[in-house]
Amino acid sequence: MIYFGVTLRSKAASKNWAHVVADFNRTLYSIYRQTDPDFRVIVACHDLPELDREYDERVEFLQTDVPVPTTSLEMMQDKGYKLSMIGKRIRELGGGYTMIVDADDLVSNRIAAYVNAHPGKHGFVSRHGYIFNQGETWCRKALQPDQVCGSCLIVHYGADDLPSVLPPAPSSPEGKDFILRKPHPSIRPYLQEHGRPLSRIPFPTTVYMRNTGDNHSMLAGGRLGLKRRLEQALHRKIAVERIADEFNLYL
Repeated sequence: MIYFGVTLRSKAASKNWAHVVADFNRTLYSIYRQTDPDFRVIVACHDLPELDREYDERVEFLQTDVPVPTTSLEMMQDKGYKLSMIGKRIRELGGGYTMIVDADDLVSNRIAAYVNAHPGKHGFVSRHGYIFNQGETWCRKALQPDQVCGSCLIVHYGADDLPSVLPPAPSSPEGKDFILRKPHPSIRPYLQEHGRPLSRIPFPTTVYMRNTGDNHSMLAGGRLGLKRRLEQALHRKIAVERIADEFNLYL
């Protein structure tokens, strides 16, 4: 079993809720199209988005009524709180492999099959992923994608790794020490240092969507640094149609 966790920002905190929902629907369907049916999707949100297709019981929504964030800091705290919601629910379900996916990124439909076929690992990360800029017809590879994208790590969490209760509020320090809540670039090194190295998946797992305008991937003001820009300039362009079906990336 693998769990995909998605945090969705609130309608009141969105510049364009219709765009947020459209991006989320594309992300959700990219997850749901797994070739192995042994998975669950857990979405933490304020507002239930209007779905553009029907899903079965493997898709679950957790709603919160904590105050809607108004600043960038509060938005990141809100995302952390929703990660705690997801972690608590996965603990209730017995723990297992977990992949957190930003609400505008896309994932390979081969992930569940590979992870379920390789039990006993601490988790997984792919050697490279893809970066796609909204409005273009091509993408490029990104090496060490977990350093630039929060949707690239699959970690096996036991019950002790996950919260049993929620923090009193999004701004509360309680719960921030759980691995699930750590900044994504630090998770793989942290696990390595604690004797839980991640294994490599032999295919790209993620399309990091940029310039979508209103979701978590740019909340922290994230810009590709000079190293990443040079890396992107050196890598050849990959036509979107080559990966469209695997990732649900249709223009």
